[in-house]
Amino acid sequence: MTKTNYGVGIIGTGWVAGAHIDNFSAIEGCEIVAISSRSKDKAAAKIKAHSLTNATPYADLQAFLNHPGLDIVVICTPHPNHPDEAIAAAESGKHIVIEKPVALNRTDLHRMHQAVESAGVTTSVCFEVRWIGSIRNAKKFIERDLIGQPFFGSCSYFHGIGPWYGQWAWNIQEEIGGDALLTAGCHALDALIWLMGSQVKEVASFGSTSAKNPLKYEYDPNIASILRFENGAIGNVSTSIECRQPYEFPLLIQGPKGSIKNNQLSSLEYEMDDWITFPTSVPDSGDVADHSYPGQLQHFVDCLRDGTRPINDLKATLHVHEVMFAMAESRETGNVVQVV
Repeated sequence: MTKTNYGVGIIGTGWVAGAHIDNFSAIEGCEIVAISSRSKDKAAAKIKAHSLTNATPYADLQAFLNHPGLDIVVICTPHPNHPDEAIAAAESGKHIVIEKPVALNRTDLHRMHQAVESAGVTTSVCFEVRWIGSIRNAKKFIERDLIGQPFFGSCSYFHGIGPWYGQWAWNIQEEIGGDALLTAGCHALDALIWLMGSQVKEVASFGSTSAKNPLKYEYDPNIASILRFENGAIGNVSTSIECRQPYEFPLLIQGPKGSIKNNQLSSLEYEMDDWITFPTSVPDSGDVADHSYPGQLQHFVDCLRDGTRPINDLKATLHVHEVMFAMAESRETGNVVQVV
């Protein structure tokens, strides 16, 4: 018989962990039963801060994974920790929610994939932008052939990440943050690939850092990339995490019958002189409290109950990471790079 109630454990006690605690707690049949941190005191403090009445703090990963009634593990730690934690969780038979990026290199990415496939556990990668209203509408417009097969797509992520964010201190380090796409701009890349409906064939990518590097990034915090898709379409993705401006996530998808711009549609299917604007949610904040976790996590739990694969599981999102690794190679070599 398929389970309907799930015990949820969180690895990590930072900003993102709090969002997962609140959103899983709001899903019927889910309860936070354990929190793990390098410091047991921090885990206990997180439990107290969220008024969790039936959760146990841990400082040892294996003891945490052995917690009675633990079914789902949510990984909210710095990027380099994700692979080993995900593999340990998979080997313990736990279903896994993994914050992005899941890995910083191909070797770790495929180690994780092999582990979760061998264990037969269900996964969800936190590309939650797919559940924002405007992105979901764009997908429906394309599926209903309102713009035809897209031939061009552009999506960007502009969000200055500095000392005013708790993750900034470690995010600026190349060995932890990775690069501007891996740590942040991956949301734009994932949304674009999902909407274009084709995998990426080759990329050319360029990076820069402002002259004085005021936010002290060890890697280029600004990236612009050109993509050619397998179906012949082209596109671009840009990101800046040192910009000083309000958060923006501009989207443009063009096809032979119309175009989609953010929450707007222009289509030859209708008589119109201007864009039709759909009053729905748009990506307008980098604050995790505003992210569309409820839709993503409910989809994950529904898939567990139905025995189906989430649309954003690890296997489904391998390609997004492979594209980012190809982009990094392009920036290093100055060449157009084929995506693996």
